[in-house]
Amino acid sequence: RLTDSGLGCPDWPGCYGEANPFLAHDDISAAQSAMPTGPVTVFKAWIEMIHRYLAMAVGVLIIAICVGAVHHWRKNKISRYHPALPLVLLVFVCIQGAFGAWTVTLKLQPIIVTTHLLLGLSLLALLCWHAQRQTVYETVSINITNNSKILAAITFVLLGMQIALGGWVSTNYAALACGGFPLCQSQFMPEMNLQQGYTLWRHLGMTANGEYLPFSALVAINWVHRCFALIVVVAIVTLAYQTWKISAFRKLAQGLLIVLVLQLLSGAVTVQFDWPLAVAVAHNAGAAVLVFLLTMLNYRLSLIGQSAHTEHSEHSSLTCSLSMNSLTLHTNRIAQYWALTKPRVTQLAVFCAVIGMFLAVPGLPDWRLLLSATIGIWLLAGAAFAVNCLVEREIDSRMARTARRPMARGEITVVQTLFFSGVIGGAGMWVLYTLVNPLTMWLTFATFVGYAVIYTIILKPATPQNIVIGGLSGAMPPALGWAAIANDVPMQAWILVLIIFVWTPPHFWSLALYRRDDYAKSGLPMLPITHGLAFTQFQILLYTIVLVATTMLPFAVKMSGLIYLVSASILGIIYLWYAWRMYKHYSDLIARQAFTYSIIYLSVLFVALLVDHYLPL
Repeated sequence: RLTDSGLGCPDWPGCYGEANPFLAHDDISAAQSAMPTGPVTVFKAWIEMIHRYLAMAVGVLIIAICVGAVHHWRKNKISRYHPALPLVLLVFVCIQGAFGAWTVTLKLQPIIVTTHLLLGLSLLALLCWHAQRQTVYETVSINITNNSKILAAITFVLLGMQIALGGWVSTNYAALACGGFPLCQSQFMPEMNLQQGYTLWRHLGMTANGEYLPFSALVAINWVHRCFALIVVVAIVTLAYQTWKISAFRKLAQGLLIVLVLQLLSGAVTVQFDWPLAVAVAHNAGAAVLVFLLTMLNYRLSLIGQSAHTEHSEHSSLTCSLSMNSLTLHTNRIAQYWALTKPRVTQLAVFCAVIGMFLAVPGLPDWRLLLSATIGIWLLAGAAFAVNCLVEREIDSRMARTARRPMARGEITVVQTLFFSGVIGGAGMWVLYTLVNPLTMWLTFATFVGYAVIYTIILKPATPQNIVIGGLSGAMPPALGWAAIANDVPMQAWILVLIIFVWTPPHFWSLALYRRDDYAKSGLPMLPITHGLAFTQFQILLYTIVLVATTMLPFAVKMSGLIYLVSASILGIIYLWYAWRMYKHYSDLIARQAFTYSIIYLSVLFVALLVDHYLPL
């Protein structure tokens, strides 16, 4: 739908009567030659046929679910195996297939395409509900009012209506009808034609009378979708607030709020940046995730107050209700994947990259580049950290500091981690290459290889100087941010890289000192283990002196002014004081304090650079 591939194969179920676009290549090429900008191209044909192949696979799986449900029901008469819902799924998928055919044969008639979307998300909700029924829950006592159950049901209905309005926007190509955000055409109430905009039975781009659809009708379609979004936001926030109070539902409430914020951001970005495809896809995916989360919440709320679910087998019964542990099963999975990206480390890296973006230009950077580069760098950084967690899973399991990581606990498999890293890494590369520039993509990819392969796999287990040599990859974010905006990496960017490069050893060695017992268990050749505490303390002092000297370079090359110079001097004196204390009067507490300060030091130092950039003295 979003790539305008609905008519990539203008017949059904095949493509020009063939089973795949390979066999129909001549017909597709002829159509593309006749109308190069038309709906039929080789690329769009493949998108459409892959969509149909996947739809067939879903149909086959649902048939298998039905067969399995009937078999288990005849054998055990257990309520969760009752075939009614699987049969409803089968009916839904058949109807969905019919609407898929009509979408093509009726040439993308808006009401047919929108219904096709709604049926697809309804199928997702039913599958989620069916999956929840398969879990046997233990009994716990949870006090919650019927009002919360009613609100959850109403919120689900409101979300469905909003998705229908969003589908109507997409199928009528009205996504950019309201220029600007949050106002529409710089007005709260622009000129609109609601009657023609919401005439349901008509052809694409036409009124019911066969005339061209006026632009005011498209404005009305977009405006209504935006306004109704406010109602849905209020409903979801209220529901999340009510369920947040109960620990068993807190993860779901968090998930709803996080996805809601991302959904609002993607909607705004879609308008501000003229409908970038990746963001539009993310906006649709966000709607699907909200459907998934609200379905889970409604199902689990429905179990509260039920005294028992009796399932007969050999004259015995099993009482089921809501389990707080299983309640968080799916939301915990999201948290596990999030943890793979080492979010706190990623945030500091992306922060430094963003500072580099602002420093790359005299004024403000282009917001499209800023947002796209931030997302792309974040995704590739997360992919690199996921690979690091994968490679070091056994080492992490032996260390108290890292034993709770998902890979160390065996909560995520190797295949899942590789797939996750590949998906977000590939997405990050695509965003940087297509929406930013190739230079940034290749530099970020080189950083990924440097951290995930050279540092993690080669250097870290081989030498106590691993953090020194491998620190270059961790120091690259300012250069990545600078390249994203300027499409160049000048000397000033490399000075920022040098600062982080020199900062990394004393920062990490402070951690290694007070966590030396952990690292001894890991078997990694960390400096405090291989050379002792005194040597490491002296190295921290030396590197801190070099670091403070290095931070003077931006002022020396006239990259910054007095605000930065004063800030860097004060910050450096404090850091030197910590390093001297560690050297002369070491304790684990001082090392921990120095480690914490090192993070504050780098953050404030880069903020000072930014302030000085816009307020020079």
